Amino acid sequence: MMKLYRFKYSCYARKAQAALDLIGAKYSAIDVPYGDRTELAELTGGYIQVPVLVMDNGEVVTDSRNICARLAATPVGATLVPAHLSGPIWAYADWCDGPFEDVMFRVASAGVRRLFKRPVDRALYTYIKERKYGAGCVDQWERDHEPLIKRAAELLQPTLRTLNTQPFIFGDKPTLADAALFGQFAMLHEADASLPAKVSATFVAWMQRVEQSKAMSA
Repeated sequence: MMKLYRFKYSCYARKAQAALDLIGAKYSAIDVPYGDRTELAELTGGYIQVPVLVMDNGEVVTDSRNICARLAATPVGATLVPAHLSGPIWAYADWCDGPFEDVMFRVASAGVRRLFKRPVDRALYTYIKERKYGAGCVDQWERDHEPLIKRAAELLQPTLRTLNTQPFIFGDKPTLADAALFGQFAMLHEADASLPAKVSATFVAWMQRVEQSKAMSA
């Protein structure tokens, strides 16, 4: 059985997990302790980010994009990226992982930090963010909560119009594009269950459809 190493709140890990679920893959999800990534480092030879997927044959695949490409290349995973939609689906997934994630992780960060029970993990999480974005960034994003939610909703307006006309981003069945967007909203939900609805109730209903599709694939 495959193994997916993850942080439960990681949008990238949840994208990979959604992709696994949508193709009905059998796997176990392993939550990596934030402050102790020894098992991950030993498994990968020093790589300590999530997600990491151990395939049935023992192959270790790192990085969510690589994982999704590996899954999509299998016969059962072809539904994630139908050939005639390969370009737009990958473009949408990459947009989710890039410009859109840059807004969504700021919305989620303060809530994610509160999830950690140990002060040392909260401190480490803050330190990592501040190394890149500057002192006090997480607190500032919490103060900017409403403008950030508004910006996320603005970025999703084209997707919202699409989902008002069809069940999923590229038609009647979920694809990798839906998995990538689901990862972003799963991150928000882990940070605070009320956050997805603040962006739009449409995406709450869409998440339920994705979950139903995952259950049907199981």
